[in-house]
Amino acid sequence: MAMYIHFSMFNLAFLVLVLVQVQMAKSFAFQMFSKPSATVVQTKYMGSTRLYMAEGPGDKLRDSTGIRPSLNPTIINTISDALLIRAANDESRPMEVSSSNEPLQVAVEAGKLASQAIENRAKTSNAVKGDETSAFTQDESQLIAGRVVGVVMRWKELEDALVERVKVAKWVTKYGEEASFGLLKDECKEDGCDEKDLRQRLKDDPLMRMCRAECLYALFLKNVELPAMEKAGQIASDGSKGIDFLDADRMEVLFPDGFE
Repeated sequence: MAMYIHFSMFNLAFLVLVLVQVQMAKSFAFQMFSKPSATVVQTKYMGSTRLYMAEGPGDKLRDSTGIRPSLNPTIINTISDALLIRAANDESRPMEVSSSNEPLQVAVEAGKLASQAIENRAKTSNAVKGDETSAFTQDESQLIAGRVVGVVMRWKELEDALVERVKVAKWVTKYGEEASFGLLKDECKEDGCDEKDLRQRLKDDPLMRMCRAECLYALFLKNVELPAMEKAGQIASDGSKGIDFLDADRMEVLFPDGFE
């Protein structure tokens, strides 16, 4: 129990950094001897086709302005994959802290998942002439890994917060819009939902899973990352100050007082 309470976030951040660096090095070696994969990545888990697509190749306007592509699609896709792995209950890839899965184990697996997403981006960017600059930089890679691990390590508190926000919005229940927040109807009821039903739905419904990933990530940015950055007098290296991946209705439900 003490390990759960005193688990060092410094060690976690260091671990993620090491994982990213190792995976990026492996990616470079791999690219020298193999053909890059396609832009749309299908993992071994059924239904995990990415719903967010990479930006078009050779974006000259982006290159000329120096504006980097958003990290959010990659982060959301990776969180969605983490939800799928958790739902599949794959013991070889623990994706949730429990009595049998220690925080360090989960952090390692989440870090590997983020590193794979970064590696995939490097492959696809090198596969198209003129798109090489879309590969993630070291700072961007660290930010992606940190956010993915941050969400995975806080599943329960973020999911509890999501359910509570949706419960308060009466129109969601009235019009049966729970799935647009990645929730089952029963999750918003007093007794909650059956865990097996939730896992099965998350495995079978990639759109619902993606909606859940978006909402959990948004809550993480607002409730965890931004307060920590403000306290330290810093901003994220991607300059993220808002959420550009949620529609107005969901923003109002999740952040009734505004995002800022």
